[in-house]
Amino acid sequence: MYMKHLFPYILGGAMLVSAAGCNKLDQAPYGSAIVEDQYYTTLDQCNTSTMVAYRYINYSTWWEILNWRYLAGEAASDNGWVGNTYQPHPTYDAAAHFTLDAGNDRNEAQWIDLYKSIGRFNSTIAGITDAPIPEANKKQFIAELKFLRAWCYFDLIRNWGPVPLVLEIYPPNTHLPRSSVQDVYNQIDKDLNECIAVLPKKGAYPAADRFRASRGAALTLLAKASLYMENWPKAESLSKLVIDEGDYNLEQQFSTLWQYTYKNGIESIFEIQNGSSQVPALPFNQFQVVLNSPGDAGWGYYSVSSDLENAYKSEGDSIRLQWTINRHGLPVAGDPNAPSFDGRPWPASSSSKSARFSRKHYTPKAERPANGLSSLNDKILRFADVLLIHAEACAMQQKSGEALGSLKKVRDRVNLLTDMNLTGWNLINAVRKERRLEMAYEGDRLYDIRRWKDQNGKPVISGIMGPQGSFVLYNTTISTDPFETKNTTELQNKGTSFRENTHMLWPIPASQILLSEGAMQQNPGYF
Repeated sequence: MYMKHLFPYILGGAMLVSAAGCNKLDQAPYGSAIVEDQYYTTLDQCNTSTMVAYRYINYSTWWEILNWRYLAGEAASDNGWVGNTYQPHPTYDAAAHFTLDAGNDRNEAQWIDLYKSIGRFNSTIAGITDAPIPEANKKQFIAELKFLRAWCYFDLIRNWGPVPLVLEIYPPNTHLPRSSVQDVYNQIDKDLNECIAVLPKKGAYPAADRFRASRGAALTLLAKASLYMENWPKAESLSKLVIDEGDYNLEQQFSTLWQYTYKNGIESIFEIQNGSSQVPALPFNQFQVVLNSPGDAGWGYYSVSSDLENAYKSEGDSIRLQWTINRHGLPVAGDPNAPSFDGRPWPASSSSKSARFSRKHYTPKAERPANGLSSLNDKILRFADVLLIHAEACAMQQKSGEALGSLKKVRDRVNLLTDMNLTGWNLINAVRKERRLEMAYEGDRLYDIRRWKDQNGKPVISGIMGPQGSFVLYNTTISTDPFETKNTTELQNKGTSFRENTHMLWPIPASQILLSEGAMQQNPGYF
């Protein structure tokens, strides 16, 4: 019999799969078990179980987890704010303003649900391993599951550093210590290399299956992980493989990516399927509601900072500006029917910290379903990211020509000139700026500024956040933005509490340390 529980600080993790249909997954309590002789007996069952697992890359409870992608990745950076000021949300403010402690419930929910997902992937791998199905199918299904597991570990390690490495099913009351960062990355490397050897290219899948993990997705995720480990040669070679294999390309227009109907196109390497005809679709894209303006039927969370808008303007980047940020009183890109307020175009709200919200998560009014539920997909990996990984890896090795070649491709699409004479730190900083402009509100900004180091070897975030950080000083001494400076329900000095010796990682949730019975210790600076 397969696992009934993982171990206490992971709180379960098996999934119930019924031969009667996949809908039972949503009704099953955590900790339910799969009985070996009742399932994984046919190719169809193994395929269905693998496809169902994709639902859990989005994790088990969207409110607990996917919002962390924008709360931590964007609102805790110079790109955004918590935004919503008409509701109290002290745990959200604590994360975005670097005042959270080990009892923070959003931080805890992210940890728990990631391990729930890993438990599901592990239990499915165990079931398929012994299934009486063709070996080629078995290898592919297991590789897909290992890709999903690698993504979860990548998310875990960039949030908390050393974490327990759970690769099998354990008996109840098993307590594992935190594995080193290197050991976790070694496992990510091992899993993804197995995926690279087995998975087909995206183009080899039938159209209806192009949501599934591909060779290119595994190469891209491993290249991205290599950046975090500062293994520049590896990040360069892996990203170059993706570029050269020709399975992906940039869309001709940046705007195409953010069309409501865009799903799994030529630039998409891996994306979460929301309410589409593909299996397994989630019911709808929750963040079309969460990230939209309260003046337009949204909840108003994770609004965009004027600092990010200024970054586009300083570069003369009008294309990405309008397709990344919806701005109060201005037309919405691609939506001539956008709601208006007092005769003006699209509205923010007086209960918003900022007058700006994500265009990348917006559904045009004419395309909104009657029930208000959007099927816009969430883009996790895309080809522009690969080009910027390659540019960064080359720039860090002083390979200026190669770096500029990839950087230019990204900038050409939005009609920006590239100084082809850039070298050294001028080139490195140009690539980093480009990454901010291209990838804003896709969940990476905080992790980028944490991992990057400046010319003195200090984390870049330390020059942005903290009492003398550029973002803090801009907001407290320079900005005259009428929304941000007047709505101080969310404090204008966001980031002033940042401390480098603490906030390069989040705290291990206090509940999980307690349940581990001494197997885990807290990250420095947290109590």
